[in-house]
Amino acid sequence: MESKKTRHSYTSVKKLEIVQYAEIHGNRQAGKVYNVNEASIREWRKKKRILETMKPNTRARRGRKAHWPVLESELKAWVLDLRHSGRRVSTTSIKLKAISIAKQQNIEDFKGSDQWCNRFMHRNQLSVRAVTSVGQNLPINWQETVELFKLFISEKIVGVERNQIGNMDEVPMSFDMPSNFTVESKGTGDVKIITTGAEKCNFTVVLSVTCDGGKLQPMVIFKRKTIPKEKFPPGIFVQANEKGWMNEEYFAIWLENIWSKRRDSFFKPKSVLIIDSAPSHLTPMSKINAAKHSQIAVIPGGLTKKLQPLDISVNKSFKGHIRNKWEKWMIEGYHTFTNGGKMRKASFSEVCEWIVEAWSLVTTSCVKNGFYKAKIVCDDEEIIGNSSDFEWTEEEDINFINLEDPLPDSFLDLLNSLDIQPAENCD
Repeated sequence: MESKKTRHSYTSVKKLEIVQYAEIHGNRQAGKVYNVNEASIREWRKKKRILETMKPNTRARRGRKAHWPVLESELKAWVLDLRHSGRRVSTTSIKLKAISIAKQQNIEDFKGSDQWCNRFMHRNQLSVRAVTSVGQNLPINWQETVELFKLFISEKIVGVERNQIGNMDEVPMSFDMPSNFTVESKGTGDVKIITTGAEKCNFTVVLSVTCDGGKLQPMVIFKRKTIPKEKFPPGIFVQANEKGWMNEEYFAIWLENIWSKRRDSFFKPKSVLIIDSAPSHLTPMSKINAAKHSQIAVIPGGLTKKLQPLDISVNKSFKGHIRNKWEKWMIEGYHTFTNGGKMRKASFSEVCEWIVEAWSLVTTSCVKNGFYKAKIVCDDEEIIGNSSDFEWTEEEDINFINLEDPLPDSFLDLLNSLDIQPAENCD
């Protein structure tokens, strides 16, 4: 009875070693020395360049070659072009586009199946990824505008203590906050997450921090005509309006009840409040109300991801803690149901408890990092000046820190030395 031949596999490094020997002594001699079939050596010599690009311990080059390379080349360019412009690309859109290209190229046997799509993505180093950032593109010449704002701020915060340099931002939220990912058994077709159906029932949380790592009391604006008649936990300021978001009236309420009650505000030291360019912040009445409490630094439109401390480091942490609270409530919390069997959403007081607890979990270092990364202050910078060295006048209150204001001569000299020209319009 004939004995079965034992098959051997070789790493790419070993194959290259045999190829190099064969190039000097011939295929037959290399086969005898290494006990390898001569046909295999001829094949390896043809693929020498491919072997040189493979990882050292790789034994085989798995995967099919593209059956329609021209189609895939055009499709890959289309995907990368969309991603370069920040557009979302799904596997469904890839298959539809591939079928469209196939028709243009008169390819009749192309089906654009799920299996083909997976192989196409694997061949072209593409994969489905979680979105890490959502928003508009940065404006043209944004680097120049960012540097101008940083220079302007550095001039204005001279003499202002860190606990008087603040940032405020509105964070839109909903009563249901499911994650886009979950653990599930392999092969499951329908990966479902149960919610109360209140994903579109929104409210606004107004967060504010100071440069020394301080956190001011959060304010929540629920979407309803009146403030709910529930017992709310201490440490949160509850309001309500029909839209559920910030407007001129509630900006004034926030200034009066939150910002004006920050630490050491009783002595009216010089302060700077950094806000984004939301319309509710920039109305004539909002400017007058804000000037009664602080100087206001308005971040140029589209640059909050670069210049707003809360956007840079705090909001993501806060939202993560809120989502954890919601998930724990969904798993362990007490739930009531309608007559139709639908689970009711969390109560207003429960949501407020989540906000207070989540806000307490945001660390001081997280808050400070937002100001450091925005380059509002430097990490090794000492407390800036003493507020008692400056007089606070009503005339000075009205001066907003905005890039539309004339730049001081000292800044123009500094910009000239850096070969940077101030932007005419930073909106």
